[in-house]
Amino acid sequence: MWRKQVEEAARHLHTDSTHDWEHVLRVLKTAKKITREEEGDAEVVEAACLLHDCGYAEDWEQHEKTSAKKTREILKQTSFPEEKISLVVSCIESHRFSVKGTDDSLEAKVLRDADKLDAIGAVGIARCFLWTGEHKTTFQIAVRHFHEKLLKVKDSMQTKAGKKIAGERHEFMKKFLEELKKEVGE
Repeated sequence: MWRKQVEEAARHLHTDSTHDWEHVLRVLKTAKKITREEEGDAEVVEAACLLHDCGYAEDWEQHEKTSAKKTREILKQTSFPEEKISLVVSCIESHRFSVKGTDDSLEAKVLRDADKLDAIGAVGIARCFLWTGEHKTTFQIAVRHFHEKLLKVKDSMQTKAGKKIAGERHEFMKKFLEELKKEVGE
């Protein structure tokens, strides 16, 4: 029951094209897989995934804080177990790639890994170039982003299942970059 309530409350908040509802659903799918393998609290992970970027469009620079605040408000208005709300909020506060997470719970690690995994592999490549185009930056900026951030994701995974998925996606990105280098003649 609570999931439908959360989706109705949150779906319209995901308006950024690289952090849209489709991103949320991909993160959720990956997180469910990791949670099954790692045996985490599926309810906490699911709520955290559905709401982790709900503040992105409003304040992308500190979206983890905005999203955490919105999450608490949204969950309090649903049938989500009240005793788990703070756990979900904590996962969201510490999920951001560039912010050192302070929540070391398995559920927070699952959210961080699942969110980062959506930034690499085929989907990650597409999202990178989508973001670059939307912000009217150069092709070279996108390629530089691979070296500065995306190729480092594999080594930042915190769950065994996340590490396995990241390894596969990392190799795909390396092959893509090799082909790109051949085509552009660098």
